[in-house]
Amino acid sequence: QMNEGCPFCRPTAERLFHLGQHVLAVWDSYPVSPGHALLVPKRHIASWFDATAEEQRELTDAIPIARETIEQAHQPDGFNVGVNIGSAAGQTVPHVHVHVIPRYSGDMADPRGGVRGVIPRMQNYLSDTSDESSWVRDRQEVSLSSDRRALVRGGEDDPLLPHLKSHLDAATRTRIAVAFVLPSGIDLLEEHLRDLCERRGQLQFLTGDYQGVTDPDALERLLDIQEQYGGRVDLRIYSTADRSFHPKTYVFEGAAEGGVAFVGSSNLTRTALSQGIEWNYRVVPSRDAAGFAEVVSAFEALFESSATAALDQAWVDDYRRRRPDVTAAPKGERVEVTAESPEPPPEPHGVQQ
Repeated sequence: QMNEGCPFCRPTAERLFHLGQHVLAVWDSYPVSPGHALLVPKRHIASWFDATAEEQRELTDAIPIARETIEQAHQPDGFNVGVNIGSAAGQTVPHVHVHVIPRYSGDMADPRGGVRGVIPRMQNYLSDTSDESSWVRDRQEVSLSSDRRALVRGGEDDPLLPHLKSHLDAATRTRIAVAFVLPSGIDLLEEHLRDLCERRGQLQFLTGDYQGVTDPDALERLLDIQEQYGGRVDLRIYSTADRSFHPKTYVFEGAAEGGVAFVGSSNLTRTALSQGIEWNYRVVPSRDAAGFAEVVSAFEALFESSATAALDQAWVDDYRRRRPDVTAAPKGERVEVTAESPEPPPEPHGVQQ
């Protein structure tokens, strides 16, 4: 029994990847994530409860088939499996279908609650949702959920750091352009940068020497990563020659939704990423393909600018010699980042003493 107007009764050949006795499997035409699959009974029936026991059993048995097929082309970190029954539950096509949705680390800032997200305010049962009026006020103030909203506001309530970590862990290419980099910023991301390279990902990193704020120790730690991973890491320095240099951009590609970019005010320092009030605008290609492409294009133009040079040990040694004392400048002339005090040396243990 087929319905001529039903998209699941006559799927196109390129969408079909499994054909069983009673059930077929197709790729979703509007995927939630890369590899989103649908399991559909051949018979045109509206609800899971209208299916026979044999059809229900074959739908269930097809879930691991879909998982294996998805994993051949993608590397998901988890799955959501579910079925919508009735319009009140969100069903829009009156032909029952089971969703097999691959999930990727970083595709949501806080994925806890999983399928409970059908009612967003009740998704995370670990948070305090007892005050309904408070929830309404919060939703009026912030109209988009934290994992989808465009603006990351910084401060202790909405720091940029967890966003960077989650997207770094899912990316295959990362582009970073910051005016200043300090050792405290490297401390926060070094493990994740190394993991990116370990997974054979690519890192392009650009910073500058504006007013001598960038710390040469931080640059040498980046050089250590480059020495270990070679061609996977491309480090550049922008020689400002007293020209103002203030970009702050983090671009991740190959992750969920095809990538994400953050453009705003956070340099690679502990304060900027975890404590300071720093605004960073999130650009996602699924919502703004032209905007994301423009960010990538602008990064590449800056990265290849005639004012940039490859970062190497010779450049760092010269920079140490000519670097001004950033703490000596009059207060009114200082940039927004001051030099960090060096970490105290570790206490020697008994054998070392």
